[in-house]
Amino acid sequence: MELPADIALLLSRLADGLAARGDLVGLYVYGSLATGDYSPASSDIDVIVLVEREPGKAELGELARLHKAVAGSSGAAERLHCLYVPVAAGANPDRLHHYWFGDRMTQWQLKVMTQAELASVGVAFYGPWPPPGIGPVAIEDIQAAVHGEITGYWRRIARRRRLWLQDTWVDHALTVLPRAEAVLVSGDLITKSQAISRFADFGIPPGLARQIRDRRDGRPVALTVAERVRCAYTARQIMRRGVRKLAGLTCSGR
Repeated sequence: MELPADIALLLSRLADGLAARGDLVGLYVYGSLATGDYSPASSDIDVIVLVEREPGKAELGELARLHKAVAGSSGAAERLHCLYVPVAAGANPDRLHHYWFGDRMTQWQLKVMTQAELASVGVAFYGPWPPPGIGPVAIEDIQAAVHGEITGYWRRIARRRRLWLQDTWVDHALTVLPRAEAVLVSGDLITKSQAISRFADFGIPPGLARQIRDRRDGRPVALTVAERVRCAYTARQIMRRGVRKLAGLTCSGR
């Protein structure tokens, strides 16, 4: 895997700092960087760090200082999403772990889909492969997790009107629909670019699809207030229909 120079420098400095602490097992890249679908304008830098033990309060302070110190090596540091997972807890998708999210430490889970992406297309930037404690995920488990997110989380999001005035929510949510369908119908993990190419399957108008594609590629999209309101309404209605469509699929896609 050949990384952009600024990201390679960022991850090298992060790995060096983590290794110096003495409990680093491995640093693993997944998501668009690993699949070749990375967009410098919009993609996150998705990283799993396996450690020997759960960081304590003092160690969390050290990690925060390390992240802030390496941030100066790359303007992309604000898009670094780094989940710290103790090896012994890697297979538990419900457990919360410490999560560096751009500029702060919060908590997140090593979800089933993340484990599946890591096992299928992830890359070891540092450490052994495969990642200790994280193995392949059964397709039935992936499909069940995706179906649960569609019928739970995304159904709730589709009810919240004001969110859809934000470009980031429109872009992310509508891209979820073809990706979820691919998993539920055929068990395929597709990229965001592949998902955008399938927008017509969910009735996403060419103009809206072009906006999402342009923003992903870093091209500015100017909308008037009225255009933004119409876009929000259209995107939300598409999402609501898409959720109903996907909710009706079984894990065999029928």
